[in-house]
Amino acid sequence: MDTGKTTKNIKSGLTLLWLAVFSALCAMLAGNLSRLIAAVDRQEALYAGLGSGARTVAAFSREIDLLDDELSYLDNLAGTYTENKGYFRTQNAIAAEVRELRGKLAQKLGKKLYIVVDSRTNKLFLKRGLNLLLEADCSVGKGGTLKDKKSGRIWEFVTPRGDFSIRYKIESPLWLKPDWAFVESGQPVPPPGDPSRKVAGELGKYALDIGNGYLIHGTKNEGALGAPVSHGCVRLGAEALERLYREAPVGTRVYIY
Repeated sequence: MDTGKTTKNIKSGLTLLWLAVFSALCAMLAGNLSRLIAAVDRQEALYAGLGSGARTVAAFSREIDLLDDELSYLDNLAGTYTENKGYFRTQNAIAAEVRELRGKLAQKLGKKLYIVVDSRTNKLFLKRGLNLLLEADCSVGKGGTLKDKKSGRIWEFVTPRGDFSIRYKIESPLWLKPDWAFVESGQPVPPPGDPSRKVAGELGKYALDIGNGYLIHGTKNEGALGAPVSHGCVRLGAEALERLYREAPVGTRVYIY
């Protein structure tokens, strides 16, 4: 028996069988691929037909789900801790009390014009009754002290808190440089009335005197407004200062807290 010829015939047969199986698999894959491409085409056509409206609905749906989650959280919040229910009732009571107090305050203030300086936030407000007319960044005293080594004198750079009023108003004010300004810059302190004490333009175009040497005035450094950088006076930007000068007459109350 010719074993070599037999082996060759077996290999040929296996090769033909493998080719047949491979061809069948390729045909099946081609058919599946065609059906898949057709399905994708149909889906894309359907999506295109729905257009932006469908995408908007999908987006809204996601937002609604998120809102539902948040609403559920809020609904359950009061029950999460038993004391929360009392807390919410307390908040409602406080809100009612605030409304009542605002009504009483409005009756007391009437239509009076006044200025409020919040030294914590460095904000100045001009109000008439409860109506806000002007809100502006300002600068109050920076705090801290300065001691003159020669005389032992000490100055504290704070803006006083309390109830003040505009005593008089000045246009184009001159800064009468105080002793501490010379000490701070390391210069000798001149005698009172010395011409070197008069400095023009340092206080801006206007100044409002509120007593005890304290002014509401302008500044050359408006970029620092909103921070406590003054030596005790209240600094304002040029625009806000001019409006305050025009609208707040002498006698206007100034509340600093």
